Amino acid sequence: MENKELEALLATWSVHIADSRRDEADIRRRFYAAKGSAAVQALEKNGFAAQYCPSCQEAAQAVLALIPPKARVGVGDSHTVYALELDAPLAAMGCQVIPGQAAMSGTSYDLDPPGHYRAPSRDLARALLAAYLTADVFLLGANAVTMTGELVNVDGVGSRVVGGIYGPDRIVVVAGMNKVVPDEGAARERIAFIAAPMNNLKYHRECACVKTGTCHGCSSPDRICNVTTILHKRPMRSDYHVILVGESLGF
Repeated sequence: MENKELEALLATWSVHIADSRRDEADIRRRFYAAKGSAAVQALEKNGFAAQYCPSCQEAAQAVLALIPPKARVGVGDSHTVYALELDAPLAAMGCQVIPGQAAMSGTSYDLDPPGHYRAPSRDLARALLAAYLTADVFLLGANAVTMTGELVNVDGVGSRVVGGIYGPDRIVVVAGMNKVVPDEGAARERIAFIAAPMNNLKYHRECACVKTGTCHGCSSPDRICNVTTILHKRPMRSDYHVILVGESLGF
């Protein structure tokens, strides 16, 4: 049976699907800010110096404020750090930057892995590695940051995470809010389901997770999930900073 009143209403209908839409960017900004504030408090409770920056630009300024002029800066391989575009300002400050790709052990030097800087001699390679591991400031990302104030990383070789534990005078971790998860279990799930497959794609490795999208605990020679570090608290006697960024950054 026809409903003439309904038909008349629909005939003059002026409501559209898009009328219910809200400002997604503003919602995300407020969500990240609230979540970031809570994560900062948890990190501070665990002894880390922590702060929240709404954007990459503000995060870059926060990082630069933690680096003295003419400092030696080690940089663990991190697309989050790359997004801050620090090369030019660090050069202007007279800093010496040593990326992780130049931090080669004797074994790595012999294997000469692609994408790495191979110093002219093994002695220079060892000197570069020592400078990287004892930098004035060491920058790295995080595979996950928990709402309970922990930092979780998984690495293939260990060169990215080792400087984030002990050696440098100051350590600075930068992480987008896409890396923030409820707890350690969720951190491991995030790494297996997101970070590991995406990093394998980055390195053109054919581990099973690339095809299936999740970790199978493989024994592939190309496996990059070999070293797991969990910082439950700030390492003793360390100058340790965590900067959370209100954007989706890195893997």
